[in-house]
Amino acid sequence: MYRILEKVDLTPDIHLLKIDAPDVARKARAGQFIIFRIDEKGERIPLTVADYDRDEGTVTIVFMEVGKTTHQLALLQAGDSILNFAGPLGIPTEIENYGTVICVAGGFAIAPIYAIAKALKNAGNRVISILGVRTRDLLFWEENMRSVSDELIITTDDGSYGQKGLVTEPLKDLLENDKSIQRVIAVGPVIM
Repeated sequence: MYRILEKVDLTPDIHLLKIDAPDVARKARAGQFIIFRIDEKGERIPLTVADYDRDEGTVTIVFMEVGKTTHQLALLQAGDSILNFAGPLGIPTEIENYGTVICVAGGFAIAPIYAIAKALKNAGNRVISILGVRTRDLLFWEENMRSVSDELIITTDDGSYGQKGLVTEPLKDLLENDKSIQRVIAVGPVIM
């Protein structure tokens, strides 16, 4: 059993769980995922590792309620446990010191891009992050992203916060005007 150490409701439908999982935390790298199962009758669901702390032995997952299993997961609280928490799985994101890197996240993708931006910053890169959401109420982890970014640009589709528009607009401007950019990593919906 894997104990939930912390639960935070980031928005009404997006939640964070910090899980006590030392074996997973010890091996986790940016861009990887876990597969969890709440109980014996539960469905197996993959989720990206949003953060990890090897010293604490914790793995943080962020998820959006979109179906039965994620709704059940959202009902759990600190102190509750999850039956299975397997990982880390998948090929980690390539992390090197490239120079200047742009990390782009659309909507819920802020969760997976955070671990990537953090690893890139720790590798010595200049990190420019662009976050886009439909409306301000859906924005989360702004301060987390600011802490791992040299520059943070926020866009909202409706103009309720930051720049009005899609993440592709400031990305295009940066690529046209900053020749030092070596790499762009984007996570989000197809429209991006």
